[in-house]
Amino acid sequence: MSNTYVFEDRRVSVLLDQATEKQKELQARLDALNSFKQLVEDQSIILQAEILHAISGLLRDSVNEIKEWIVDFLDFAFMKFGLSRTLRKDSLEKVLPSIGYIINFESSPTIVKKAILWNASIYPLIFERVVENVSDSASLWNISLSIKSQIMRFFDSENTNQGIKFCAVKYLVTVAKVQSRRMPDSLGKPEEDISLSYCHSNPILDLQYLEKESISLVNGMLTVMRTESSSVITAIINAFGPLLRARPQYVLTFVNHVVSWTKIPERNLRLSQFQIKSVNKSMKVQLMALLRIHENAPFVMEILNAIIALGGKNDPSKFPRQFRRHLQRDAIEENGRGTVQRIPTPQQSNISFDPSQFALPFVVEVICLVLKTIPQERLNQAKKAIQDRNAKQAAPSVPQPETESKPKIQKPRDPRLEEEEEEEEDDDDDEYEGGDAIIVEDERLERVINEIVQEIPLDSDSDLSVEMEDKKYKYEPTSPPYEVNDMDIEDVYNDDNATEPPKPDMMEDVTPTPPEIESIPEPQVVSIPAFKFQPYALPPPESLSQDQSNSFIKNAFKNILDVEAALSADVKDKRSNVVLTTLSNGKRLSKSQLHIMASRFLTRGLEASEDDRKQFDDLREMVIQFILKDFRNRTEFALTWLDEEWYHDSVMLHKDPSHKSNYSIWLCRLLDRIMPTLEDRIFTQFLLDVPELFEDAVDRIKIFCNDPDRSSLGFTTLSELIELRPPARPFCLNILLAYCLHKGERLRSSAITTANKWFPDHLVIGGEVESFALQSLKQLTQEIPPPTYDYHYHYHTEASEIAKDEIKDEERKWTQVDVERHLDLFLSLCAKKKQLFEELVSIYIKSSDSIQKFIRNYSQKIIDTIGLTGLIELFQTFPDGAEDFILRLLIVYTNKTVQPPTQLINTAKTVIVQRNLDGRFLFPIIAYFEKEEILRHLPKVILTLDATEKQREIVKKVFSKIITISAKTPTPLEPRELLVFLHQLKQNEVPLKHSVEAIHVCFKLTNIFTSQILGAVLQHLSVQSELPPPFMRTVTLSVRTYKNLSGFVNELLLRYINQIWQNEMLRKGFILYCTEYCLKIQPNDFKFLLRLPKTQILEVLEQSDPALKKQFRNTILESNADQRRLLPGYLIELLEINN
Repeated sequence: MSNTYVFEDRRVSVLLDQATEKQKELQARLDALNSFKQLVEDQSIILQAEILHAISGLLRDSVNEIKEWIVDFLDFAFMKFGLSRTLRKDSLEKVLPSIGYIINFESSPTIVKKAILWNASIYPLIFERVVENVSDSASLWNISLSIKSQIMRFFDSENTNQGIKFCAVKYLVTVAKVQSRRMPDSLGKPEEDISLSYCHSNPILDLQYLEKESISLVNGMLTVMRTESSSVITAIINAFGPLLRARPQYVLTFVNHVVSWTKIPERNLRLSQFQIKSVNKSMKVQLMALLRIHENAPFVMEILNAIIALGGKNDPSKFPRQFRRHLQRDAIEENGRGTVQRIPTPQQSNISFDPSQFALPFVVEVICLVLKTIPQERLNQAKKAIQDRNAKQAAPSVPQPETESKPKIQKPRDPRLEEEEEEEEDDDDDEYEGGDAIIVEDERLERVINEIVQEIPLDSDSDLSVEMEDKKYKYEPTSPPYEVNDMDIEDVYNDDNATEPPKPDMMEDVTPTPPEIESIPEPQVVSIPAFKFQPYALPPPESLSQDQSNSFIKNAFKNILDVEAALSADVKDKRSNVVLTTLSNGKRLSKSQLHIMASRFLTRGLEASEDDRKQFDDLREMVIQFILKDFRNRTEFALTWLDEEWYHDSVMLHKDPSHKSNYSIWLCRLLDRIMPTLEDRIFTQFLLDVPELFEDAVDRIKIFCNDPDRSSLGFTTLSELIELRPPARPFCLNILLAYCLHKGERLRSSAITTANKWFPDHLVIGGEVESFALQSLKQLTQEIPPPTYDYHYHYHTEASEIAKDEIKDEERKWTQVDVERHLDLFLSLCAKKKQLFEELVSIYIKSSDSIQKFIRNYSQKIIDTIGLTGLIELFQTFPDGAEDFILRLLIVYTNKTVQPPTQLINTAKTVIVQRNLDGRFLFPIIAYFEKEEILRHLPKVILTLDATEKQREIVKKVFSKIITISAKTPTPLEPRELLVFLHQLKQNEVPLKHSVEAIHVCFKLTNIFTSQILGAVLQHLSVQSELPPPFMRTVTLSVRTYKNLSGFVNELLLRYINQIWQNEMLRKGFILYCTEYCLKIQPNDFKFLLRLPKTQILEVLEQSDPALKKQFRNTILESNADQRRLLPGYLIELLEINN
C-alpha cells in the first residue's frame, strides 16, 4: 500500500500494507486488521484523521469481509472507543466519501445496512461540523446530501431489502430530529441535543428548507404505513419513540395518523388480522409511553382517544391513575352538555354523577372498595334491621311457622365479579385486559349491580352501609343438601320465586312455604308432610330403539355445535381460552373446552361398532359443514377435532392393527372442501398445526401451485412444511424439486427461488437440493429425456398411474425447453458455489451434438450466472472438447458489453497463443486489439472461411468491428489498410482462395468500402513493385460494384498491361475482366478492347468466352463502312468479316 501519509508509528504502515495486499490470503489480511484494532484498543496507537482516512480507503476493496470489517471498525472508532468530539468531526470529511461509495454502489445488504446505521449515528456530528466550520464544510455537506438522497431512495423503493429499509427508517428519524427545532418540553439535555435551534444562520444550510424536509419526512414515514408490511410499520412506530420524546411538536401528527390508521378497512391494508393486531399493540405501547412522559401536555385527551380508537376500553381504571380524571371529565361533558344524569332511586339521592357512564368493571370495583370501608359491626346492625322490618311487614299475611331457626342461605358471589376484581390496572392489551378470561354475557351481572348500587345510602362518603334485603322471602329455608353454587343468581334473587310457592321438583329437600290464608278455603295443611325429605332414586332409563338412539345422539351433537356458534359469535379472533359463558355451578366454559367436548364426543365418548360407522360418519360430515361455514374463525375447532381423531386412531391401531384410520380420511375431505376458496396463509398455518401429514394430503398442494393466482401460496406452504415439519419433508421436497423441472418458466422460477434459499446454509435440505440438481444435469447425457413428472393432483391414485404410463409410452426427444429446465436449478446453485460449474462443462463434453447445441443456445443465462470472474477462470482451465461451448460464452459476453474488460481480453489472448486455438476465438475480441496485434492475428480469422455463406457472414461482422471508427478500439484499422493487407498475405500463411474469399467479404460491406476507398486501394496496389495475385479479382469486383470506376480502372490496366501479361494468374484475370466488362458491365462497348495491343487483343478474343468474339463481330457488322475501314486488318481477318 502506497500511503499518502507518513505515519509516525511505523506499525500503522506495516499493518495497513499487509491488509491492502490483494495477493495475500483473506485470513492474513483480516489478521493484520485485527492486530491493528487491538493496538488501538490498548491505546498503543493513537487514532488520527489520517489513519481513519487510510482505513476507510479499504472500503473500495473487492472482498466483502474486508469492507464489513472496515464499517464495524468505523462504528467502533466513532461511537464506542471514546474519540474526542473534535477529532471525530475533523475526520468526517476524510471518511464520509468512502461510506457514500458503499451506500451508492455496494451490493451486499449486510454492509449497506451497517453503513446506513453508522450514518444515522454521525448525522448530528455532520450537522454540528457544518454549523461550526462554514469555510471548509461545503464538500462534507454535499456528500451528506448525496447519502441522504440514496437512503431516501432505499426507503421509497418497493424492491429494497427489508433489513435495509429498517435501517433507512432509523436514519430518516435521526435526520428529522436534527432538522427540527428543540421545544421547551423536549426531553434530554439541551447541550447534547443537536437541532436547528443550534444554528441561527449559515450560508451552507437552508434552515427553512431543512425544517420543511423534516416535516415531510415525518409525514412520509407515517403515510407509508398504509402500504408497507407489518414489520416495516412496527419499525417505524418503534423508531418514532425517541423522536416524539425529543420533538413533542410531532406528537399530534403521530396521533392523527394513528387515528386515521384505525379507520382504514382491513381489506385495504394487505395485512393479516394477526399482523394488524401486532401493529395496533405497538401503537398502543408507544401512546402509553407518551402518556407517562407528557402527562400534563394539552394533547393528553387526543392520545387517550387514539388508544380507545385502537381498541382500548373506555374505562378509567385501565389507564394510569393520573389520567382517569381526563376520561371522567370528558364523559360528563359529552353527556347532555355537562348536565348530570342521576340514577333513578326510590328516595332522593345526592349522587352528583351518572354511574352508567362508566364501564361495568369500574363500577364493581368502586362498590367493592366502598363495602370494604364499612365496619363489620355496622353491616351486622343493618342486616338485623332489615330482617326485623321484613318480619313486621310479613306478620299480618303469613303466620310464622313454628320450626327451628334454619341457617340462612348465603347470597352466592358471581364468579364474574371475582374475575373483574382480579384484573390488572396497567394491562395495555385491549382484548385480554381482564386477565386470562373474558366474560361474554353481562345482563344478569348488570341487574345485580344495579340492585346493589340502589341500596347504598349516600348520607356521607365515609359512612356507607349496605342493607341485605330479604323481604321477598316469607320463610327461613333449611340448609339444602346441594351446593348453593348449583343455583343461578336469578334463582335466588327472582321475584317469581318469592311470590309463588316453589314447585315440588325444585324443592325436593326444602321445607315448603305455607300457602297464603286467602288462597286456602279449607285448612288442608295436613298434606305438607308429603314434602318431607325422602331418599330419591332415579327411575331406570327407558330403552330406546336404534333409530331413537341415533336421533338423540345426532340432536345432542347438533346442540353442542349450535352452542359453540352462538357463544363464539362475540369472541371471533380471540384466543382459545376465552370464556364463552359461566355455568350454573360457577365454572367457566372456554372455547377450547367446548371444542374438546365436541371432538371427544365423536371419538372417546361413544363406542361404535362397524355397523354404526355410517352414523358417526354423518356426525363427522356435520362437523365439516360446521367448520366450512366460517373456517377462518373455526380453525382451532378443526385442529382440536383432528387431534382427537389422530389420537383415537393411534390408540385403536395399537389395539387392532386392522383399524381403518378416520384421521386420514377426514383430513383429506376437509382439505378438499376448503382449498377451492382459500387464498391466504391460513391454509399454510393449518397444515403446520395438524398432528400428522401424509403424502396424499401434501399432494393436494399442487392444486395451489398450478393456480396462477395462488401459486405463491402453494410454494410458501411447501417451503414452511419442509423447514418446520421434518417428518413431512421428504414428500414435500419431492414436490418442490419436481416443480424445479416444470416446463412453465414462471412456475419453475418460483420453485427454484424457494429451493435455493436453503443452499448452501442448510446442510440437510441444501444437500438434497444439490444432489437433485446434479442428477437432473446428468440426465442430459441420456438419449431421451426422462418421463415428465405428473404435476396434477388426482383424486384417485389409479388415474395418476394411468397418466404416468401414457407419458412413458410417448416418444420423447430432447428439446430446447427440456435442456433449459434441467439446467435452471443447477445454474442457480452455481451462482452460490462456483465449483459446481465444472460439472456442467464435463456433462457438455459427454452430451450429444444436439444437446451441446441446446446448451450453447442457453449461454446468456449461463453468463448471467457465472459472471466475469467465472468466465475468466473457465477460459483458463476448460478441458479439450469444450471449445465450442467456451467460444459461445465468450461471444455472448462480449456482445452484451460495449467494451469488454481488459482482464478478459488479455486472458483470451494468452490462452489463444498458449493452446494454439483457432481463429474463431478471435472473433469476439480482435476488434479490441492494437493495430499491430490485429494484423498479426488476422490470418487466423481468414483461415476460418470455408466457402459457406454462414462463415462469410461471421467474418463480415468481424471485419466490420475492426474497421468501424466508432468501435472502442485504441487505434482502429482503416478499411483501406485492411483490403491492402488481404492482397499482401503470403500464400504459405494463407492460401490464395482464402484471401480471395476474404476480399469478397469486404465487398459485401458496401457502406464501408466506397468507390473512393476502392480507387485508393487499386492505386496503392498498382504502384507496388509487383502486382499481387488477387489484383485482377479486386479490379473486377470494383467495377462490378461501382461502374463509375470503369474509366479509372481501364486506364490503370492499359498502363500496366505488360506487367499483367507477365503473370499467368493476372493474365487470366484480365481476360475474364474484359469478357465481363464488354458483355455485362458495359454491353457492346468495345472501345477498351480496341485500345489493347495486337497481342493482347488477339489472345483475349481467342481465349475468352466465344460469346465475346461473336458479340464483337456483330457490333462491327452493324457499324458503317467508314468505321469498319478504321479497324486493323488482323481483326477483320480474325473475325472473318467480308468487306
